[in-house]
Amino acid sequence: MMSDARSLLILYGSQSGNSEDVAIQTGNAAVKHNLKPIVRAMDEISINELLSQTRVLICCSTWGDGEQPDNAEDLWEEANSSNVESLNGLHFSVLALGDSSYDLFCESGKEWDNWLESKGAVRVYDRVDCDVDYEEPAQTWSDAVLMKMAAIEDVEIPVVKESNEEIIQVIEVPSEEIEISVSKKEVVKSQWNAKNPYSSKLTQNFILNGEGSGKETRHIVFDLGDSELEYKAGDALGVIPICPPEIVADLLSLGGFTGEEEVETNLGICSLHDALSTRYEVHRVSKKWIESLGSKVVSSEGPIEIRIVSRDRVSTSDGSTIMSWKGSGNADDIPSDYSQIVSPNDPTEELWNKLTSDSKSMEDYMWTRDYIDALRDFSNITFTPQEFIDGMDRLKPRLYSIASSPEFEPGTVHLTVGIVRYSYHDRERAGLTTGYLSDRCVVEETPIGVFMSPTRSFILPENGDVDCIMVGPGTGIAPFRAFLQQRDLNGDRGKNWLFFGDWTEEGEYYYKEEMDDWKNRGVLNKHDLAWSRDGSEKVYVQHLMKKNGSEIWSWIDGGGYFYVCGDKSRMAKDVHQTLIDICSEHGGMSPDDAKSFVEDQMMKKEKRYLRDVY
Repeated sequence: MMSDARSLLILYGSQSGNSEDVAIQTGNAAVKHNLKPIVRAMDEISINELLSQTRVLICCSTWGDGEQPDNAEDLWEEANSSNVESLNGLHFSVLALGDSSYDLFCESGKEWDNWLESKGAVRVYDRVDCDVDYEEPAQTWSDAVLMKMAAIEDVEIPVVKESNEEIIQVIEVPSEEIEISVSKKEVVKSQWNAKNPYSSKLTQNFILNGEGSGKETRHIVFDLGDSELEYKAGDALGVIPICPPEIVADLLSLGGFTGEEEVETNLGICSLHDALSTRYEVHRVSKKWIESLGSKVVSSEGPIEIRIVSRDRVSTSDGSTIMSWKGSGNADDIPSDYSQIVSPNDPTEELWNKLTSDSKSMEDYMWTRDYIDALRDFSNITFTPQEFIDGMDRLKPRLYSIASSPEFEPGTVHLTVGIVRYSYHDRERAGLTTGYLSDRCVVEETPIGVFMSPTRSFILPENGDVDCIMVGPGTGIAPFRAFLQQRDLNGDRGKNWLFFGDWTEEGEYYYKEEMDDWKNRGVLNKHDLAWSRDGSEKVYVQHLMKKNGSEIWSWIDGGGYFYVCGDKSRMAKDVHQTLIDICSEHGGMSPDDAKSFVEDQMMKKEKRYLRDVY
C-alpha cells in the first residue's frame, strides 16, 4: 500500500459496525484538512504496511471478554509475532469503543495504543475510550486528531511493497459527496441499526423441547416486512428488549417514585418509568452503581458512640419499681450486671466496604441480584430520580445467531433461543431478553426492535464443493441449520458433517425431522449425536470427535472447513484441544506442530477453522 506526503491511514476493527462508521466519518472529515484518507478494515492490511505510513488512526471496538473484534484478530496476532522493531516516523492516535459494564472496558483499543507506543510510534493525541454512547466523544476525538495530523510536516515515505497487495478502490461517499479511498470490500449499510431498529413482529414462537425436558428452548420467527433487511447464513440478529414491567413497578415503589419524574439519559430527557423500561438494564445491578453508593453509605463524621445514661426496671406482676438508675456522666459509671455498649458498625457500610474491596464478592453480589435486591440491602439510602439511574448499565441489544437461510422463507428470520430461568433470594427470574421473547411478546401483536449484525468471518466457503464439519451442541445448532439450508438450496456438492448434543435425545433433539430429511436426501452426510444424561456416562461432542479422529483428519487434510458454535468457556475449549489432538495423532505431527497447524494455518492463514463462541 503506497503512501504519499498527505496520506492518512484509518484502520477499523469492528464487530457491529460502530467503529467502521466512525472511521468512514473521520475519513470524510479528513479531506477538509487537505489529507488523503485511506479507510481500511484491519483484516485488509499487514503489519508491514504500517512501515510506509506517516499518519495512522485506529478505531477499534472490544468484543466479548476484552477480545479483539473478528476483523482485527489476525492483525493483532501478527503485531505480537512480527519482527517489526521500530515504527519511528509514524504518528498515531486511537479511538477505543467499549461498554463500561464489562471489566475489560475498551481493552482492544488500549492494546493497540500500547503496542504502537512500544514500537516507537508518536502519539499525537491521547487515546479516547468511548462507552456505549460513543458519538459525541468520537466526534470530539475526530475533530481534534485531524488538526494534529494535518499539522504534521509532509514527508515522502519509502514504499514497502508486498506480493499480495490488494487494489485500493476509490468510491464516492454519498453523505459528503467526496471521494475517499476504502477497501473493495465496502458494503451498503442498512438504515436499521441498534439505535434505529426495525419494528418487527413474531410469526412463530414455540418450544422445541420434548416432553419432560428440563430445558426451555424456543424456535422464534420474526417477520421482516418491508424493512429490506438482508442477511446471510452465519449472521446474527440484534434484538432490543423491554424490561419487565413488574420489576419497574417494584423499583418505583421501593424508591418512593411515581415514575413521572423527568431524568436525563444518554438518549435525552424522558420519564423515570420510560428510562427504567427501555433505556437501562434493571435485571442485574451494576458495579458502577454500587460503587457510586460510597458517598451515601460512608459516614463523614466518624463512628457513633452509644452510652447508657439511665436505666429503669419495673415488675411485670405488680408494676413496682425494681431499679431506677441515673448515670453520673463518668465514663466508668454503668449499672451493675450490664455490659457497656461500644461503637456499633453500620451494616450497610460494612456491606459496601466488602463489595468494593473484594472483586469476587462484588462479582458474586452482582451475579445474583437486581436493583430490587440492592434497594432492600441498602434500604437506609434515599435517592433522587436522577441519582437512582446514574451508574446503571444502559440497555443493550442481544445478538442471536440466525437459524435460517434468507432463501428458506424469504422475508423472515429464524432464531433458536434458550430461555434463561432461575431463582435467587426467593424470587423467580428470567433472562432479560429471553424472558421478554418467551413471556411478553405475543405472536402477530407485540412490536419488537431488531437489526442485522453481519459477520465477516463465520461464513460458508465460497466453493460449494468444499466439505464442512460443524460442531454445535445445544443452541449452537442455530447457524448450522442456516448453513445446511443454504447448502441444500445452493445444490452444493461438498459433504456436511454435524456434531450435535445436549442432555437427552427425547428432550433436546432440536430439528430432528429436518435433520432426518437432510440425511435421507444426502445433504447431511454424517450426523453424530452426544447425549450427556441418557446413559451411565456423560458423552459430549468432543468425545465423538475423538472416536472419529481418523475421518475428521481426512476431511481436514482434503481442504475441509471446521466450524464451532456454542459455549466458549468449556465446550469450545475442549473441542479446540480435541482438534489439535486429532491433527497430531492422525496427521503425524508433534503436539506443537499440530497446535501451530490448527491455530496458525487453519484459523489465521487459511481461515477454514471458524468459531462463533460466546
